[in-house]
Formats: sequence, C-alpha cells, structure tokens
Amino acid sequence: DSPGGSALASDLIWREVARVRERKPVIVSMGEYAASGGYYVACGADSIFAEPGTLTGSIGVFAGKVAMSGLYGKLGVTREFVTRGENALLFSDNATFTDAQRAALQVSLGAFYDRFVAKVAQGRRLPADQVAALAEGRVWTGAQARERGLVDGLGGLVRALDAAKRMIGLRPDQ
Repeated sequence: DSPGGSALASDLIWREVARVRERKPVIVSMGEYAASGGYYVACGADSIFAEPGTLTGSIGVFAGKVAMSGLYGKLGVTREFVTRGENALLFSDNATFTDAQRAALQVSLGAFYDRFVAKVAQGRRLPADQVAALAEGRVWTGAQARERGLVDGLGGLVRALDAAKRMIGLRPDQ
C-alpha cells in the first residue's frame, strides 16, 4: 500500500529491488493502492499481483508549492531571508515561482517522468509508447491494470506467495 511519495526515494528503492532481483525472484502483492512512487517501486518486480479494486498506476510526477505571502501579509507577519543564489528559496512558501524557476522545474519533472515511463516499460516488458499511453497520472483498478499489462494477475498475498513458490519449484501446498 503506497499512494506515492518522493521521486528520489522511489528511485532508490527501485534500485534495491533490481539488486535483489539479481539474486532471487521478486514478487509484489499490491494492497489497497500502489500509485505513483508505490507503482514505480513495484514495476521492477518479476511479477505483480493486485486485487481487482487496487488503485494502480498514477505513472506521473508532479511538484508545486503553496505560496503564503498574501496570507502572511494579511496577518501582519513579515519574514526575511538571507540567501545566496536566485533559486535558494525555490520551494519557500514566501513567493510564487518565477517564470524561469517554473521552466527549470518543468524540465526536471519532464526528465523524471520520462525515467518513470522507461522503468515501467522495462519492468513490464512493454513498449515505451504503450506505457506512455497508460501514463500521465492515470489511475486504474487492479482489473483494468491487468488488462493493460501493468500487473500480471489478480489476487492478494496468497496468490503472490503461490507464484513465488512456483518460481522456486515448489507446489502451492508446500
């Protein structure tokens, strides 16, 4: 179960999943939801199982901030910052993004989005253009994700454990 999270954290966990896969099979059982960073981490597994209603995907990335300077002004709160560099306060709530900051952030988000799509394409063994058509932050149920190749099968932890047993040569009852 994961609604997402940090792009960097997701990428670091994905890397560790890939390292584990070098030594042994990795099977994912998704619970209520595996969205954005949660799906990013899962897509590197050998097999993914989801419940029919598992919220799946949200292959996308976003960033933003709440600009509070108007509220601070109404409250009579003033803040002063000592910084070095025009982007030192990029994510400060003291002001909106400048056009240049917004453009730079968009480039960075676009690069990570492309990386996310590529990871899903690689992990799910799908063409990147097919993944791109499923992406853009869309969320699918587990059943819809199965139809689209984002998960391998429907079922929960027991189904995932059965698959893991088969991968190592055991029967499901063992």
